[in-house]
Amino acid sequence: MVTRKEKGPRADNRSERRISTPRTASYTRLLRVDEAASGAGAPSTLPPPPFESETSVEGLEWWLDAHMGLASGLLWLEQLLETVPESDSRADTVRRLAAGTETVRDALYELYCDAADGRVAPLLGPEAALEAHVRGSYAWCVRVVGLLATVTNGLRAPSRPEWAMAKAEFRAADEAYPTGSETVREGVRSLAIDFTSPIEPLRNLPRDLEHLFDALGALRGMLAQRFA
Repeated sequence: MVTRKEKGPRADNRSERRISTPRTASYTRLLRVDEAASGAGAPSTLPPPPFESETSVEGLEWWLDAHMGLASGLLWLEQLLETVPESDSRADTVRRLAAGTETVRDALYELYCDAADGRVAPLLGPEAALEAHVRGSYAWCVRVVGLLATVTNGLRAPSRPEWAMAKAEFRAADEAYPTGSETVREGVRSLAIDFTSPIEPLRNLPRDLEHLFDALGALRGMLAQRFA
């Protein structure tokens, strides 16, 4: 039976794993070509190490699909923004909100790396709090991208954006904001993690989780300031 590989130690400095471009970092990572795929001449949607093959992410396909969906939506939004004059201050606001959404996306990717460890499996599943929160986070971000696209399309039209419609979309999206963060924290605290070990694969999990919560809260606050 194929088993999921545990990832090796991750350095605290994440910059070694990121691509230093202003565009969608995790989107670019997921479009890498790994050694096996390049040998066959086929593109791969795998992230970089700690994952080495398709079997390494067995059971997390839904997470990868959701991540690619959000990354594609953000890329589409970026292309829309390129059609708006750079001097438009409202477009700058959309760009800042898009950057906040990218921060959430990258935080979700860090958790995806953590979730490859078999000890996280009890927190994942149809009734599990972590999976519910992750799915909810992706769904909410997709709605945010849709809201920002509506505003951007309005900036391209002679009539300019319909702010009443944008505010209504914000209210609808806010109703889907992911909750249950304390339950997720309790689940993570229940895991057997040796924080005294420098080679503990999950030593960054609590920090990664808080990074996601912080990124979600910051984006929600920025959206409320503009559309509430």
